[in-house]
This record gives sequence, C-alpha cells and structure tokens, in this order.
Amino acid sequence: MLKPLFGASAFLASSLFLNACSLEQLIETTSDRGVLSTDDKVVLGLRTALKVGIDSSANAAARVNGYLTHRVIKILLPEEAKQALDAAEKVGAYVKPFASELEDMQTLVNFTTGLDKNAFTSNLSASSSLLSNISGLESIGDSVVKYMNRAAEYAAPRSVPIFKDAITAMTLTDGLSLLNSADSTAATAYLNGKTFDPLVTSYTPIVDSTLALVPLTRYWGDFKDAYNGILSQYNKLLAFQANWNGNAVVANVSALRISVLKPVDYRPIQTQSLGEWTTDKALTGLFYLVGEEEKDIRRDPFGYVKNLVGSVADILSEVFGEIMRMDKP
Repeated sequence: MLKPLFGASAFLASSLFLNACSLEQLIETTSDRGVLSTDDKVVLGLRTALKVGIDSSANAAARVNGYLTHRVIKILLPEEAKQALDAAEKVGAYVKPFASELEDMQTLVNFTTGLDKNAFTSNLSASSSLLSNISGLESIGDSVVKYMNRAAEYAAPRSVPIFKDAITAMTLTDGLSLLNSADSTAATAYLNGKTFDPLVTSYTPIVDSTLALVPLTRYWGDFKDAYNGILSQYNKLLAFQANWNGNAVVANVSALRISVLKPVDYRPIQTQSLGEWTTDKALTGLFYLVGEEEKDIRRDPFGYVKNLVGSVADILSEVFGEIMRMDKP
C-alpha cells in the first residue's frame, strides 16, 4: 500500500541536481519512462495520482450540492449567526406561553377598570408578530447557507491549476518524503502549505462576484436586521411585563399577573460580509476532499487505478507495481 514503504535506499536520488530541479524538469529531459530511476518513477506516480485526486476532488465540490448536502464540508453560518439563532430560539420559548397567557387574560382585562387596555392589546399583537419573525429568521438563515454553498461550488474549479502548479513543482526530495510519511494526508498538508494563500487570492473575487449575483447580501442584511429587531421587540415585551405587573390593580388580581418572560443574553452581529467566511470554509472543505482522495490512494493504490483509463492508468499501474516489488523483502 502507499504508506511508509521506503528504506534508506529510497533516498539515493538526493543529489544536488535532483534536489534543485522539479520532477517535471527531470521528466522533460527523458524521452522514455523506462530510463528513469525507480525513485523517479515513484514520485512521478505520486504526482500523477495527486493530479487525478485533485480533479476528482474539484469535480465533487463543483457539482450542484457538492457542498450543500455534504455531511462534512457543508458551509454553515458563522458562529455569531448560530448564537443569534440560539438567542431567538430562547426568545420564542418564552414568548409562546407569554402570548397564550395574554390571550387567556384578554376577556378579564376588558372587564377590569384601571388598566391600560390599549397597551395590553398592542403587546398581545406584538408577541404574535415576534413569533412569526423568529420563524422567519430561521428561514432567512437557511437561504444564507444555501447561497454560501452555491458560491463555494462555483469557485471550486479555480483550484485545479493552482494545485497542479504546486504538484508539478514538487521535487524528488519532497515526493519521497511524502511517500515515506506515516501521515495518511501528508501530501494534502504539503499542498495546503504551498497553495492556501494563492487559492485565497484566486477564490476571493470568484466567491464575492458569485455572492453578488445572488441575493445573499440582502439575505444577510435581512438576517441581521431581523435578529436585531427580534431582540428589540423582546426587550419591549419585557418592559411591558414589568410595568403591567407593577400596576396597582394587577397587584390585587393575581389572575392578571404575567411572569413568563426572562432576560436573554445576546451579542450583536458584527460581520458585514460573508465573502471571507465563505472563501475560508470553501477551501477548508476542498482540502478535506483532497485528503480523502489521498487516503484512498494510499489505502488501495491498485483499486484507485482500476477505474482510470489511458496513459494515466498506465503510469500509475507501472509505478504502483514498482512500489509493491520494492516493498517485498
């Protein structure tokens, strides 16, 4: 299997020339793979396999719902938005019984003198409206998630040339070190270090322009506005409850007291744009897919090759066969 396979002999190709040039440069000087050393072939196989894996990962990410329905790489709301939904859920849990109490009290209020009936009626209406707004906030959040994932799917193909440039530039020393690593995602970590910043540069305008094509900016603005509005409405209901219970008439009629609302801690949403968040999570998800491809290659190289065709399959079959022969005592 493609795991730590090589002993000290695998590093015989570490001359200054080989260390200094890329494998691509070395291959270009050779007209036939047959005259390459075993180490050269092995690293050529690694590069070829990684390029196949990159294509597979990018294609998986780029398909419709490649991110959105994936159990691991789906892009979720920023933490502050999740906290907002949690706060709104708590508000809803308090307001629902509060609204029921007001409804039950309405007839009694109408026949009791000394009460501000307009304030009571308006707050009963406000509590019903607030419950509707809380339900709408979750729906808006779902739309935000959908469009972030769509942007990531659209941007995924931009990663391929950047990844392949890094793979092409891989030296023999790099390749052999990765092949000998006990880490099942060593090559993925290597590519992350070489490509993450260039990928951010490449992804950002694509993600931003894609988000601009869909109503995400409006949805995110609506989400923040709805969340802030919910907390503002809720604070007004809290104030009404306190004032209502402080009324002298209410104090003497226990059936008129309301005591279901409690303060809810929350932090305002600071994020203005989701472009940076989406780009970072899109790349994190893409590297996850690349890592899974690398694990598949290492776990069963021949199984990985069997569905490939043409020169790529020939190269990998030859190289993995060479590896298996090297692995025998």
